[in-house]
Amino acid sequence: MSETYTVVECARRMGIDQQTLRNLIKTKQVTFGFAFRQPSGRIHCVIPKKAFDKFMEEGISDDAT
Repeated sequence: MSETYTVVECARRMGIDQQTLRNLIKTKQVTFGFAFRQPSGRIHCVIPKKAFDKFMEEGISDDAT
């Protein structure tokens, strides 16, 4: 079982568009997840399950791992 969620899964749970969530992660406007640029130039978002679940339960998360 993976320790991360996809942007699609999280956006659906939050009730927002997946591109909106990607932009929020890239600009650090949410306290979970991080984005990095792959050598191909594509941006990849990583959303740890623990951090996202805490955010959904409490509205905050400082747990990036």
